[in-house]
Amino acid sequence: MDFSFTPEQERLRQEVRKFLEKEVTDESRLDFKLDRPYSQDTWRLLRKLGERGWLCPLYPKEWGGMAASPLDNYVIQDELSYAFAPTPFAVIATMVVGPTLLIHGNEEQKKKYLPRIAHGEIEFSMGYTEPGSGSDLASLSLKAEDKGDYYLLNGQKMFSTKADFADYGWVAVRTDLTNPKKHKGISLLIIDLKNTKGLTIRPIYNMSGYHSTEVFYDDVRVPKENLVGEMNQGFYIIGAALLFERAVTISGFHRPLEHLIEYVKTTKRNGKPLAADPLIRRKLAEMEMKFAVTQVLSYRLSWMQVHKMFTLTEVAITKLLSTETVYDLAQTGMQILGHYGELKSDSKWAELYGWFAHMYQEAPHYKIAGGTSEIQRQIIATRTLGLPRG
Repeated sequence: MDFSFTPEQERLRQEVRKFLEKEVTDESRLDFKLDRPYSQDTWRLLRKLGERGWLCPLYPKEWGGMAASPLDNYVIQDELSYAFAPTPFAVIATMVVGPTLLIHGNEEQKKKYLPRIAHGEIEFSMGYTEPGSGSDLASLSLKAEDKGDYYLLNGQKMFSTKADFADYGWVAVRTDLTNPKKHKGISLLIIDLKNTKGLTIRPIYNMSGYHSTEVFYDDVRVPKENLVGEMNQGFYIIGAALLFERAVTISGFHRPLEHLIEYVKTTKRNGKPLAADPLIRRKLAEMEMKFAVTQVLSYRLSWMQVHKMFTLTEVAITKLLSTETVYDLAQTGMQILGHYGELKSDSKWAELYGWFAHMYQEAPHYKIAGGTSEIQRQIIATRTLGLPRG
């Protein structure tokens, strides 16, 4: 079993790293920390990544990608994450929409959207969750009536990330109101958020400054040509798309850990470095161990994708461990920094750029977004261990 990368992949890593050292700005980092409308710096960086094929490396070259292997893709995403750059995993268009359209989109949809996604020109919002429908996707109720050449939508979505500035919506709707098997009555639509009447979009802020939106649909008309895949097959398409959303790298969070380790080596309390405290050493050793395990799981997931293996269980395990690791890191940082950890970056007394104050407030979000930790445990229990559903 070989965990090393090829010389070509190492050269690619160095090329990406040098590019990011030059191009990533504080402004673009902040856009993705707060999930606010993209600044000119971010759009510029996205387009430069797109020019090199690094925004969507897995896409065929005809659609703006590199036709890269999953391992080459991992190298690029790993460097983007570590540099706090806008990784494709943070861009809904590249993370979810593009890969799904490659499989389920028709030729017109591929021509219309894929090149613009791959070149960093457009962004999507994702609309799955509703006030009464979260993890149970099959229970969604946003109604889409068939009106001949268009669908008429009425209802509401919650936590539709980026709907207030994205170009298009990637929205799950109910097109069959009578089928007792509710998961068989869902379809997937693309909605032009800039030019569609009947939409009301309001921001929802959480305690970390990160925001999402609630979207109200009042007699919204969506052309039939915007249906992705077959009618009433959206539940299965979304299930496949979630595998793309959950297969992420968390190298960006290892960077705060590195700074935290350096901090305890150089900071003294009561005349002794913090690193002399055995409890602190143990906590940091545990964090390094968790990151190492997560990295190996990410390698394995990429290797399985190279060999076209089914990865539902591995994605669930990697997603669960990744989000739990980030949550534990936030807790560890706050415990070590004490009251200094509560200060944000705009305070002159803040330690480590105020990273841990923000991370501590945002960490619960990671255990929910893209499928809750409880859902990942359910997948592992039922699909891997063969245990009955609770």
